[in-house]
Amino acid sequence: MKFRCRMMDVITMRDFTNIVNVIARITKQCTLRLTLDELCFSVTDDRASMVWAELSQTHFFTEYIMNGVSEEQNEIYLEFDPTLLARSLGSLRMTAKSVKIKLTNKRQPCLTIEIELPSLSMESRQCLHDVPVRVIPRREWPEHQAPNIPEFHISVDMPQLKHVKHIVERMKNMSPQLTLSADKTGVFVLKIDTDSATVSTHFQKLQVWSCTQQSQEDKISATIDIKKFFMFLAWDITHPDGVKCNILQDKMVNLFLHVADYVKIQYFLPSVSI
Repeated sequence: MKFRCRMMDVITMRDFTNIVNVIARITKQCTLRLTLDELCFSVTDDRASMVWAELSQTHFFTEYIMNGVSEEQNEIYLEFDPTLLARSLGSLRMTAKSVKIKLTNKRQPCLTIEIELPSLSMESRQCLHDVPVRVIPRREWPEHQAPNIPEFHISVDMPQLKHVKHIVERMKNMSPQLTLSADKTGVFVLKIDTDSATVSTHFQKLQVWSCTQQSQEDKISATIDIKKFFMFLAWDITHPDGVKCNILQDKMVNLFLHVADYVKIQYFLPSVSI
């Protein structure tokens, strides 16, 4: 197996660091799937998929070399603590000139981060970090495949995440649960119920991509953990081109975020019992 890549663009290094930082806030253990075309970060919650983030390697890297376990199964699966990777990439905020990431074996498998920093002298400075990883054997690969996407009852564009974040930040101090609702007219509702009041915010005229709703009076909804939904809103740092909210009545909320065609993120939130 072999993996080596390099980033040299300041904006690309910043975007990659932001993505890793958000994942580090969500979990202490994630899976990285490496293929010839993309990097996929995967996070599970109680063995169910929570985050599946696909990054196009051609956008992020000026150099990308990957040889998997075999010609037939040309992939690599790694498991590690994203917090350690986020800390290692922290130096990229110091106007790094470039960064190399490669799979090494230093008594144990590691992702070795080599960051080239500017210097006043002719020679540049180099910052080196090793992030311990576990190479996932092939027999475990089925556990880390892309999640199955069900047929949802409604798919609607979400309002800008920064507006939603401002509202949910207040709501989460009042209730542990949040109900998301939408209908075929493009109305999207955030609602919480407390012992003393029901609080809701309505957004109108949003793009509806699909809907199985028959009656215009009915709304399709699901109640979810408000803190987990709030964690998703941290993806606003990636400045997405769009976010779709997909709802499976009383069962699941799926949030699909994309940045052009080089970042695609699926976020899954199961419904909770009221």
